[in-house]
Amino acid sequence: MTFGARGSAMITVMIDKDRKEVEASSPLEALEVLCLRPDSYLILRKNVPIPIDEPLGDGDVIRAVRVASGG
Repeated sequence: MTFGARGSAMITVMIDKDRKEVEASSPLEALEVLCLRPDSYLILRKNVPIPIDEPLGDGDVIRAVRVASGG
């Protein structure tokens, strides 16, 4: 399923076992297209954390891992 058309690169976002295709130029933009809160997710590319504003290119695959903290 393809979402949004805000960016210039077609990327794949893995969330749990779901796979979403979106157009985005950064992880932040991808999360916004998917209506996900950026402060609730850690973004990985090739199992390495990347900054939320890291430029993405066509064909990139990123994983959004939900994080939580409690007190």
